[in-house]
Amino acid sequence: MLDPANELMAATRKYLGYSANDTDEQHLQQAKDVILKDKLYWAAFNDSIYIKELKVGNIWLVHGYSNDIFQADVDAQKAGRKFRICNAMPKEGALLALDSMVLHKAAPQPDMALKFVNFMLDDKNATELIRLIDPSNPNADAAKYIKPEISNNQATLSDKVGFAKLEMLKDLNNKQ
Repeated sequence: MLDPANELMAATRKYLGYSANDTDEQHLQQAKDVILKDKLYWAAFNDSIYIKELKVGNIWLVHGYSNDIFQADVDAQKAGRKFRICNAMPKEGALLALDSMVLHKAAPQPDMALKFVNFMLDDKNATELIRLIDPSNPNADAAKYIKPEISNNQATLSDKVGFAKLEMLKDLNNKQ
């Protein structure tokens, strides 16, 4: 299970049919009760080792990030494993996370950084990034270069129906 408490609570609230950002006290208590009941069956709360553990076959099911699971499968295939590691989105939905390229306002060479961002946004370069780290990418021009076995993976490249079940996680206050 992912280590951050907000990720686990959000996934549990989705499982219970609530918004990932629901802050109703009763719903939070229900989510807590599910976690406490089920944690006996979980191997670990750790979001830093599960890629390796999936790759070698020590664990078979994780609550994790799609890009990590994609990477575990790539690593397993390179290691000659006899199994594949696949993503699946829960029918209730999941969290939507975004990786971003940003430029710090005090960057010493902002022109060089902007050239790099533009280079990475080129359709062929974006496609290479997709092959390396994760099939999800908002660059529509890169889509024509993505292999069908990647572009057909609904767990990472959701259609409109799947996308509607995704939520961005909002910050909670300390009490929540």
